[in-house]
Amino acid sequence: MFWLQPPPYLRRIGAVLLVVGALVWDLRGSATISYPVASRAVAAGTAISGDDIRWVRLPEGSLPPPDVADAVASVDIAAGDPIAPSLIAPKVLLPAGWWAVPIEVGVGATPGDTVLLVVTDPPLTIPGLVMQAQNGDRLALDYRPALVAVPGETAAVVAAAERAGLLVTAVRP
Repeated sequence: MFWLQPPPYLRRIGAVLLVVGALVWDLRGSATISYPVASRAVAAGTAISGDDIRWVRLPEGSLPPPDVADAVASVDIAAGDPIAPSLIAPKVLLPAGWWAVPIEVGVGATPGDTVLLVVTDPPLTIPGLVMQAQNGDRLALDYRPALVAVPGETAAVVAAAERAGLLVTAVRP
């Protein structure tokens, strides 16, 4: 019965085809996309311009693509860091008739967040919109309060209450 076995060359051809197919699959490379990387350091709250970005090729799916058009940095971005969606926020425009006042709101507030400003004496609540994120806290060397937009008719009251220490800020989660 030994003489009735099928010839081994079909198995060898099949094995060679599998190896060649795997080699072609491996050498074809993965799909890549252009991804933005900071070309220089960008401070929190700064608008990101074309000069702040250089584009590199990354494997597709490695990082979610951000929308860098009209974006501001939510946190400090070091040169060479990929600009991920979690590091940027959309640029917030100052509403008509509103004024931007520097207020300590806490480091968790990002541009576009809604805040409630509570003046303790006299009791008064004022809506606000974070325009620029706060950098650090009062004890930090690079401290910068947040810029919060408030209605024009209450800007003086908010600024005076902040200066006198009579202002409490509530950030909507």
